[in-house]
Amino acid sequence: MGFKKVFLACTLSAACSAFAAQYEAEDATLSGDAALGTSTAASGGKYIKMNGGNITFSKVSADKAGKYTIVIHYMNNYGGSKINNVEVGGASSAVTFDVTEKGKFVDVETVMNLAAGENTIAITNSWGWIDVDYIEIKDYEAKAFNLCNAPVTKNATPSAVKLYNFLVNNFGKKTISGVMTGNMDAYTKGDMTKHEDVQAVFQKSGKYPALVGSDLMNATGANKNESWFQEYTEKAIDIAKSTWEKGGIPAFTWHWRPGDEVEFYVKGAHDTYTEFDFTEAFVTGTTNWDTVSTAYKTLVSDIDLVSKIFLDLQKEGVAAIFRPLHESGGNWFWWSTHTGKQFAALYQLLYERMVFVNGVNNLIWDFNPKDAATMSWTPGETYYDVLSVDIYNNANDHQSNSAAFIDLTNKAGTNKLISLSENGPIPDVDKMYEDGATWSWWMPWYDSWSAGYVSQTAADVWTKNLADERIITLDEMPGWDNYNEAAAATNACPTSTQNAKFGADTAKANPENVDLVMGVTYKAINDSGANIQYTKVPKLTGAKSIAVTIENKGSGGENSGIWIGLAFVRDGSKDKAWTWEQSPSDGCWLNDGAKSTCEFSIETYTDDAGTEHPMDLDNLFSVTFILAGANGFEGTVLFDNMVTDNGIIINGFNKKTELFTAADQSKGHIASIELYNKDGTPTALKPSAIAKSSGIRMNGSNIVFTASKAGFASIDVFNMNGKRVATLYRGTLSAGEHSFSLQNMAKGQYIIRAKGTGIAATKPILIK
Repeated sequence: MGFKKVFLACTLSAACSAFAAQYEAEDATLSGDAALGTSTAASGGKYIKMNGGNITFSKVSADKAGKYTIVIHYMNNYGGSKINNVEVGGASSAVTFDVTEKGKFVDVETVMNLAAGENTIAITNSWGWIDVDYIEIKDYEAKAFNLCNAPVTKNATPSAVKLYNFLVNNFGKKTISGVMTGNMDAYTKGDMTKHEDVQAVFQKSGKYPALVGSDLMNATGANKNESWFQEYTEKAIDIAKSTWEKGGIPAFTWHWRPGDEVEFYVKGAHDTYTEFDFTEAFVTGTTNWDTVSTAYKTLVSDIDLVSKIFLDLQKEGVAAIFRPLHESGGNWFWWSTHTGKQFAALYQLLYERMVFVNGVNNLIWDFNPKDAATMSWTPGETYYDVLSVDIYNNANDHQSNSAAFIDLTNKAGTNKLISLSENGPIPDVDKMYEDGATWSWWMPWYDSWSAGYVSQTAADVWTKNLADERIITLDEMPGWDNYNEAAAATNACPTSTQNAKFGADTAKANPENVDLVMGVTYKAINDSGANIQYTKVPKLTGAKSIAVTIENKGSGGENSGIWIGLAFVRDGSKDKAWTWEQSPSDGCWLNDGAKSTCEFSIETYTDDAGTEHPMDLDNLFSVTFILAGANGFEGTVLFDNMVTDNGIIINGFNKKTELFTAADQSKGHIASIELYNKDGTPTALKPSAIAKSSGIRMNGSNIVFTASKAGFASIDVFNMNGKRVATLYRGTLSAGEHSFSLQNMAKGQYIIRAKGTGIAATKPILIK
């Protein structure tokens, strides 16, 4: 039918009971700069590049009015998750489109209400930059939750068990109202209902919220002992106590200022920032904790300070929800500037130090990824009771946020509570329950400090929602002394155990026993880029990804930066099948001054014909970093701790023998490669100049090499996919230097191999 394809799902014994209708994007109406694209991976060979435009599907049929699942078959090879809106009949749903494998379309779902008959569905630009193959309309089937019947903390206090049971027993039936507190200056300890942010909700709705949030941001950091900071923390603790005493639910966030730092934001996210790097607390190249490192001592000292706060509450019978290391996977807080594996190790250390070492057992733990796309950052389901997400819609946008709710259930399963842990305007209660997005609680950020988030919900919406029987307010809480209901859930989930790994740092192998980094100084880099390579690659059996810490020390400003990719050259000396195997990951972008742990997938690569192959991780000749720059980048880039996800250390960058070398075609763009101290200052060790190529070198359009003795030799040229494209010479060669012309070769990258008596050399080259 071209525009619409209908599939009927039937059984042999019953009439067809479900349908799925598919609508091709190329038949939709386009606006802005949305444009047609072609791909063999797309249905019918065509798809739509959204770019910065919109895609509108008309005449989308529904047999009856109600909820339907809208599946979007899309591809995102543009780097980073993209959020766009799906709009139907005046309603809007914000959908996150994760990065996909290169050349592969995948599905993402949202649930929306369709009218009986014909509907118009639009995918409208928020971020744009996705490719859409088609949408599919399916009957909506709500997923049944199978919640755990107890907290993950095995020895949870009676108060914590009560709190957990209350959350479980109301999930899907009622939603708990909440608010975050900010400014404490005017708050007098003793009655949390008098706090200005709690009052803001009361003045809008006539009711107090049942859940009240506080921040431990001033409990640690450089100013923690100053009077204003101490008073702030004391008042935050008092709000928790008062909330519990009134039968409410205390909730804690921790904007963690580490050690003597004054900030929790990283460079580029805020005018003031921290450069604290928690990965310096690991044994080099691993996620094992180096207990003698300064960074480790900083972490556990802060964890112990916060543990003391919760232990004091525990003595008074107070339980609370705790959401540490929040918005994980975002690039604005220091705990999310590296890989998901390193983040998970930090979360596990925090939990285990508090629970198993310090005895904090009065918390319900909330894992808070920035979106469902970063569920891969999970510390493991035995480390949290609640899964939450933060969503800030525009003022007076009271959508249910069902797309995010469904995305979490699809990626994380249905055995955890799901909450909206931060928000601007509150979701409308009717929409929440119509769309099946029954958040355990919502918590608008504070109104104080001129933030105004409570005011982003109109007074009549506040009144309507808090008067609804499906929203729990403070006056409807049972009182903790009176609440003794067992959890309605029956799913016995595993509880947490100690898994954090510790070890002395034995990887500092340079003569001075100092942990060093490799510094590569680039000059006049542009889109054509420059390559550096390393040939001492171990077998990487079982590895799925490589992580390396990279710091861009360039000083070109916020509009200048670098892109770094990774590739292997497969060793083809035995079977003549040399291949260029480039990671399918989008690479790593770092603005000047930025530092990050970059992660590259190494499971598969795609050849020039678009065919996907597994990487040959046991037969590698070299690994290459590919660097391209913006605005003629010049500066030094630091590399440290190159390690696989299964713990194979490729390079610690601690010795001269661990330095990469410049590829021939890139030497004009690389001034030096040498060892640096961790702070980016040169070491006392003698710098390493750019190594001269051994065996084979380029001289204009000729390749030149020296045979140590006379004998038979073959000189072959391979393309980067391993196919031999030319034989320059095959026969007897005399001892001494020999030269062969490449003038007849087409432009591109090749591998030259000289093999025979008196010569054995291989070299990647670029013919311009």
